[in-house]
Amino acid sequence: MTYRLPILIFILLAVSHLDAVAQERRWLSYEPETVELRGRLILQWKYGPPNYGEEPKTDSKGRVPMLVLTAPVNVRGTPGDAINGESVRGIRRIQLVSDPATYRHLAGKDVVVKGTLFHAHTGHHYTDVLITVSSLEVATKRHKKLK
Repeated sequence: MTYRLPILIFILLAVSHLDAVAQERRWLSYEPETVELRGRLILQWKYGPPNYGEEPKTDSKGRVPMLVLTAPVNVRGTPGDAINGESVRGIRRIQLVSDPATYRHLAGKDVVVKGTLFHAHTGHHYTDVLITVSSLEVATKRHKKLK
């Protein structure tokens, strides 16, 4: 009887570790593949033009929509693609590319985002990987298994 609780705890820890390892190995692809990601939507202040933070006194500032992922993901580069050729591991935060009306009312909430991924290539891109949003909704229990 006294061994059952430690064994149960060990099994639960082992299963959660395996789940974390599986999530860490999850590989996604850049556009045109559509992906579905879950996380918390935040609006983060970032420097903008003309110098994107090199001259804070004169650079503009704006709120940028970011998805803080429930679990990290990896994105596999597309060989020979000038923009999407680089693979990125352990992504925890992805910038959303969308009309502001799509996301402002969902800031601070757990959401599910569908769209296509692309690699950063301009000063307006604040994360290594961004998502062009095709749909954005509050996460529900039916989304629970998404990582």
